[in-house]
Amino acid sequence: MRPKTTLLLLFNFFIAASFAQVRLVDCSFERNADNSISIYADSRIDGEYTLKITFNGLAGYTSTALFGGDIALTTIQRGKQEVMKLVPVKTASMYNSQFKYTYYAGRSLRKSPDSSFVYLLPSTEGNLLRIVPVSSLAERVGKKSDGPVATGFTYNLGDTICATRAGIVYDCNDAVTDGEKRNQTFRSERNRIAIQHKDGSIGNYSAVAPILLLVKEGDNVIPGQPLAVFNKQSDKYHLLFSTYYLDEKKLLADNSSGTTIPPAYSNLSPRFYADEINKSASLQANKVYKVQQPKEIIASEMSKKEKKKLGL
Repeated sequence: MRPKTTLLLLFNFFIAASFAQVRLVDCSFERNADNSISIYADSRIDGEYTLKITFNGLAGYTSTALFGGDIALTTIQRGKQEVMKLVPVKTASMYNSQFKYTYYAGRSLRKSPDSSFVYLLPSTEGNLLRIVPVSSLAERVGKKSDGPVATGFTYNLGDTICATRAGIVYDCNDAVTDGEKRNQTFRSERNRIAIQHKDGSIGNYSAVAPILLLVKEGDNVIPGQPLAVFNKQSDKYHLLFSTYYLDEKKLLADNSSGTTIPPAYSNLSPRFYADEINKSASLQANKVYKVQQPKEIIASEMSKKEKKKLGL
């Protein structure tokens, strides 16, 4: 019997969550004594975000933060911070500094993160996970896809979702209390955990069943750390795990507003520690893998101080 393909739309939905109508980042400006203008961002969210400021007819000012004369990109974190300064040009005949801004989850990168980095399988040591075939909406309607956007894992009731690598939890939700039906392939909202990694990539854990979160936004996690438990009866217990990064080139070209899904992210195809022989593997659909958590993988992103504290 041919296994059913799981329809995947979690990538778009996750990014859209960062562009909710309620703004979590506010920008303001102040004129300084030397007539320069300081622009500030006040962020009320955990983790790193990239602020994109677009000027409309900027005139009479210069700034080292500008790309091509009218766009500025800067990384922001929780709290209020000065993000750029506009310096007046003394010989200018007119001055204009009107701008709009949007913000994106993650730190914008000019180059893709290291594709050889090894991820842990997302469960507890010794647990068995079967890989679920996954397809994108583009593939479903006969269009060419950009490539793999997620890896699907099958769990059981009571199983634990664990971190595949270290990072900071900046978005999570376990409010969806009913699981997706066996023949259901799409839902606009899913329980999720989103983690920003040290190299700028983002890991998104999207569950098709009810979960109980074991972490909260702002928590720093290590590889193998429990994130959530499948705690209620459901027709299926699937986790769709995807990784991607905020692509600077795409971000500069993106003209979408804060209420639309920005096409500014690029997919990554993670490699996992499958076993002692396959220490860096692309997982095969319908195959069952036994979770292993080697100390060298857990410690790979830790400082000497952190390793010593955990006995690694």
